[in-house]
Amino acid sequence: MSKTRTLNELRQTHEAVYTPPMSHQEKMAQRLVGDIYVIMDEEGNPVVACDDLACLIQTRPEWSSQELTSHFDQHAEPFVAANGEKVHHVRRKKQRV
Repeated sequence: MSKTRTLNELRQTHEAVYTPPMSHQEKMAQRLVGDIYVIMDEEGNPVVACDDLACLIQTRPEWSSQELTSHFDQHAEPFVAANGEKVHHVRRKKQRV
């Protein structure tokens, strides 16, 4: 005689999705490579450096998060804002500690 499961137990097992864990090599590669976004003014001097796009939006709230994301997904060149500032996306190697 088998145990009857409740509807909640059936729902939980149905919605459970298996995601395989990252391999050791993938974890190490992720730790060594980082992204940085640098805002340069009209003269080419760095103004702000951020680790993610959310930081850029906090510093320049007039910019659109969706616009920045779509630009960096499609293009390798810098994002040019209306006020003349450029945002460069730089991949860098992190230093080991």
